[in-house]
Amino acid sequence: MERLAQLKHWLGTRYPGRQIDLAPASADASFRRYFRVHVEGEPASLIAMDAPPEKEDTAPFIRIAKLFGDSGAQVPTVLDADTEAGFLLLTDLGDTTYLSALDADSAHALYADALGALICIQKASAPDVLPDYDRERLLAEMQLFPDWYLARHKHITLDDTERKTLDTVFERLLDVHLAEPKVFVHRDFHSRNLMVTEHGAGVLDFQ
Repeated sequence: MERLAQLKHWLGTRYPGRQIDLAPASADASFRRYFRVHVEGEPASLIAMDAPPEKEDTAPFIRIAKLFGDSGAQVPTVLDADTEAGFLLLTDLGDTTYLSALDADSAHALYADALGALICIQKASAPDVLPDYDRERLLAEMQLFPDWYLARHKHITLDDTERKTLDTVFERLLDVHLAEPKVFVHRDFHSRNLMVTEHGAGVLDFQ
């Protein structure tokens, strides 16, 4: 409750004397929390991010939001920030996720919008701007399959032969992938992080 009171106080300094209502919007797999903000007299809702500074650094979000926004992709705009406190005020891309909107009739148009957003991001790619998706990082991502999906979710233990086969497949995939041109990557580009907006696919959780 202390963080919520601090957030309300911070928002009050931006909108003095006006009624401010907050409602939980979402949370992700980190320590961040998001609130939908309704300010008296404002026509559109906003989103407040609460990112405890001892747990989360908001600087990467701010930097990548500008980077992806400048590319033409629809991402939240950072309207205000208190990086020391861990509070950000963002534009609201709505609450209609691709997950809730996708069906046989909408899939083609929605995925076309999603691909358009991805192309915008990739066309903005430049070297030495974001950390490299190098062999070590890619292998760590692949290891989620045996460590989390097989072992933890499906309760499957690979024997030595299966493990060696999987390692060989991983090495082959790494060789093929690392031979391709490098572009900006969104690690969680999926239906829960894509929003249906008037201007195409809204992209979330990119930091």
